[in-house]
Amino acid sequence: MSTFGGKVDEIPGISIDRFDGANFDSEAFFLSHCHTDHMQGLSNFDFQKNLVANNRFIYVSHVSAEILKNMHPFIANNLVELDFHSSTTITLKNKTVCVTPIPAGHCPGSVMFLFEGDKTVLYTGDYRINSSDISKLKAFYDSLNNQKKVDAVYLDTTFFLKEYEKFPSRAESLDEICNIINEWISKSEKHMIALNTPAKYGYEYLFMEISKQVKMPIHVNDEIYEFYKRVPELDQAITKDRNKTKVHCACGSHYTIICRNNVYYKVKYIKVSAFRWKSDSLQKGISENNEYTHFVCYSTHASYEEGVALLKFLKPKKVEPNVLHRDQTLNTQIDQNIEENLEQDEPKAKKVKLFKLEEKINTREEDSEDSGWDNGILDSPPRKLGF
Repeated sequence: MSTFGGKVDEIPGISIDRFDGANFDSEAFFLSHCHTDHMQGLSNFDFQKNLVANNRFIYVSHVSAEILKNMHPFIANNLVELDFHSSTTITLKNKTVCVTPIPAGHCPGSVMFLFEGDKTVLYTGDYRINSSDISKLKAFYDSLNNQKKVDAVYLDTTFFLKEYEKFPSRAESLDEICNIINEWISKSEKHMIALNTPAKYGYEYLFMEISKQVKMPIHVNDEIYEFYKRVPELDQAITKDRNKTKVHCACGSHYTIICRNNVYYKVKYIKVSAFRWKSDSLQKGISENNEYTHFVCYSTHASYEEGVALLKFLKPKKVEPNVLHRDQTLNTQIDQNIEENLEQDEPKAKKVKLFKLEEKINTREEDSEDSGWDNGILDSPPRKLGF
């Protein structure tokens, strides 16, 4: 869950993933993806009026733009859609800055922002990119194919802890989940699956692949259906009709009827998450079963190993954490891990600045944990529905 304050020291005048407080009067805004912990203040009508009145803009991916137009039509004309790997020049009061969005592999439309001006800064937002794929991202190279020098990285530190050294790939987790589903629902017509996800959104790829492999859609509630239907390929993977499937997730009142009435149905609960899966737990496998619930490791954020790979490739002089934990000892560990992974031959980095925990940390369940690196659904253009 993001605790980033919005401001970037190296680029005064912009705000990323925060639209309240000191960010209110920024000259340009950026949204990495449409999950609520990255949208604080955006729905405030005073912010929206200020945005329109001052002719300021929010820079987003195409998928995020379509979602925002549906959620907040008042600011539709103040959204600027950015193309992946394409640089856009933005004029601020006293300078210009170029921004390049990079697919972040977290959810549909999620991006990292690479800013180039007086300093070069990467803001990761929430991301998960395989270690071997980082060097393939063309935004990190100039026109002569030389690697760009990055001064600072604002890093997704959700799992930047050595106890979360590795996670299974998304494909491995999906195979495990689909095997559990197929084995259970094949037993009888009464055998049902109830998926338990720790966040409301962020499981688009999971739903799409489950639907393909088990050959039935996922039953979701109206709110989630309306949000997801703009994502390419997902309209066939989800349904509001509980009778079309034996796989259910966040179905609202119908969930109570069809998934919790154990007198008639035999329900297997599958809980997907990452926080419970530390390195020692994964030595026993990527899933764990008890009588009624199957726990499966599925991460939408980078592991410690993947975070280290990003820093080792970019060699920044400074790293700032985007995610802090309630347990201050974990934040101290993150600080130490960052220091350990800064290049020793570079000038001593500015000590990382941990954002004060007194700053508002949203603890709503849907924001607590969210998906991974892949081409296809996560990088494809939005589906036009016409409202």
